[in-house]
Amino acid sequence: MEEPPPSEEEPLCFGAKAKEERVRLLGSSGGIFPLLAANMLRSGGTVWGAALLEDGTVRHTEIQTEADISRISRTKYVQSDLSRVWEQIEGQLREGRPVLFCGTPCQADALRVFLGENRKGLLLVDLICYGVPSPGIWKRYITYLERRYGGSFRSFFFRDKRNRDNGHTRAVQVGESEYICSLDGDQYCRTFFRNVNIRPSCFRCRYCTADRSSDITLGDFWGIEQVHPGFDNDGLGCSAVVCHSPKGKQLWEQIRPETDWFACDWEAVANDRQPRLREPVKEHPRRQFYLRLRHILPFSLWLRLFR
Repeated sequence: MEEPPPSEEEPLCFGAKAKEERVRLLGSSGGIFPLLAANMLRSGGTVWGAALLEDGTVRHTEIQTEADISRISRTKYVQSDLSRVWEQIEGQLREGRPVLFCGTPCQADALRVFLGENRKGLLLVDLICYGVPSPGIWKRYITYLERRYGGSFRSFFFRDKRNRDNGHTRAVQVGESEYICSLDGDQYCRTFFRNVNIRPSCFRCRYCTADRSSDITLGDFWGIEQVHPGFDNDGLGCSAVVCHSPKGKQLWEQIRPETDWFACDWEAVANDRQPRLREPVKEHPRRQFYLRLRHILPFSLWLRLFR
């Protein structure tokens, strides 16, 4: 994959949250992506993002109505399926239809490279990405949940906000019952945040920097209490918004009246609480050992290794 073009100036950075609480509840941080998506749909465009389907698969999906924004909002700690997505987006752009695509930095850059110079009408939004977990382990985890709770998988919220804890609650529905615990109390999430269940390429990621080929970067504004004390005081989260291009700045200007926001510099966003803007995640020293055990131990027993 070719290198993204170097930025000519420092990106514009903001802390922001949607003014309406219902919009903030749609997202994992400050609700900025739902605002960007709604703006694109109102202008006659279409939006692509990662959706968690009823069978547990995470797949990049197109939405065309504001009622569907919730389907592609919120964090999913699973690698998304992008089968035939590039070709469909290319066709929409050729028809003159504006497209907003949201994904990980490598996915956004891959779409840029695939389209080449034929990107008129495309807006690329990428995420502050911790790393991409294995869809295979996720699939086995769904089977484990169905056996444990005796029902069919219905939904999974990695960053539920019902407890107003900045999305540190996990909620899963199996059958007609819902099961809630802390994010770190979820066994699958522990394999992720202990840097075991992450693709090897993520340990060498070159997108942990300000130099990106997207128009806008979004993510949690961790460490905001040191930058703007009191701004995020209700536990519903705040977004870091980084504008890289004139298109990104224009889109931000269009939704800014719907937000509470403040301007800051890159160093404030890429602080010690948000290291993925400065360096890749580090591999767990025993990752290979744990992954070998995955093929030997029963999956339920393997999960217990991460208590």
